[in-house]
Amino acid sequence: MFLTDCVFPVLDQTLSTINNMENAISNVTNDTYPEEADNQFTDDIYSCPPVKERTALERTGKITALVVIIATSLVGNILIIYVTQRNRNMRKIAYTFVVNMAIADLLTTLINMPETLVVEIRNTDEWFAGNVGVVLCKLLPFCQEVCAFCAILSLLAIALDRFFAICFPLKRIMTQRISKIILLFSWLIPLFASAPMIVANNVIQDEGTSYCVEEWPAPFDPDKSSNDYTIILFVLFYLFPLVVISILYICVIYKIWRRRAPGNHSSRTNQVYSRSRRKALKMFIAIVVCFALCWLPYHVTFFLTYYNEEFYNCGTPRDVYFISEYFSHAISALNPCIYIIFNRDYRNGAKRVLYSCCCRNPSMLYPQSMNTGTAVNSRTGENENHEMKTFHSRSLRLGIQRIRNRKIKVSNEDVSLKGDVFLVKYNQGFLNQDEI
Repeated sequence: MFLTDCVFPVLDQTLSTINNMENAISNVTNDTYPEEADNQFTDDIYSCPPVKERTALERTGKITALVVIIATSLVGNILIIYVTQRNRNMRKIAYTFVVNMAIADLLTTLINMPETLVVEIRNTDEWFAGNVGVVLCKLLPFCQEVCAFCAILSLLAIALDRFFAICFPLKRIMTQRISKIILLFSWLIPLFASAPMIVANNVIQDEGTSYCVEEWPAPFDPDKSSNDYTIILFVLFYLFPLVVISILYICVIYKIWRRRAPGNHSSRTNQVYSRSRRKALKMFIAIVVCFALCWLPYHVTFFLTYYNEEFYNCGTPRDVYFISEYFSHAISALNPCIYIIFNRDYRNGAKRVLYSCCCRNPSMLYPQSMNTGTAVNSRTGENENHEMKTFHSRSLRLGIQRIRNRKIKVSNEDVSLKGDVFLVKYNQGFLNQDEI
């Protein structure tokens, strides 16, 4: 009894002390080392690279680059639309697709690019608060995607029209009715494809600041919905158009390269055809390469955002995001430049518009004075090609001095060559001798 009364209280006290020590050690361990999931989350947060403060020179460079493509896109697309509407000879199906693309690119310039420019000037992604901010957050990205994707489908329509015109010149496949249906679907498909942005885009609050982000509401799974939507847009508006446009232009180039000049094959005829082939090859390659390179960073950035752990946890670096947005905007400025550089009708039309800005009588430069073509001289009976040549003084006060016809004699061989070119131009409604 004596041992029991003396030993057990001591043992109880010892066990109580041990338990208290274990609890204390456990508390210290829990405070110092969180749960495994929390530990992983902490590691993810602290593994993110620090946000680099942008210098004034860097911001100035980005703002300047955006202003340049905005100005180029505005001028180029307005020129495309204006020249096409002023020239009656260009009111054809092929030019209708180009005008549709120019309208989409112009809307992209007016809707998409100013937002990027404002973000760079303000140096923040902060969004508008209240109901106005919610409406803009849903409608603005929707309109931006519709305009950008419509321009992509217009490129596809142009490639399809050229394929039919060059590979099947004797068949009138691209009729007015079919072209109107294609134009309608070039807007309807982007409208339906961009509709989920109205649901997915929402305004969130973070430390008292409003942001417009893609946040899919219930019953959608946020991660799965974002991933699926990214894949759908990539396939529908990048992979599929790129593959189809490449295949169509390869067929067109192959058809052009195999074409032989009619009549006697003189060195001059071969030179004309060789030059036409090179110009066509350069133009088609420029279209495909610009489309592929300008839209690739945009889609790669979205794939990294949703499938790369570092980008998903830490967000897209601002420089990477700016580059992807900049190149997706730049295609709207490059498209009109390609057609003005490689297409003689647009090139001459752009020159006339620029001349009219410096002339006191711009009406002298427009189609009523441009009656060019092959005619027969009543005195000699020879074929003559009449081209209008403009002579103007260096003095801005005098403007255009005079316009006269320059007559060039054309051989029978050249007439047969031009007849073949006219057939191609009639069926295609787009290419001429310089751009066969």
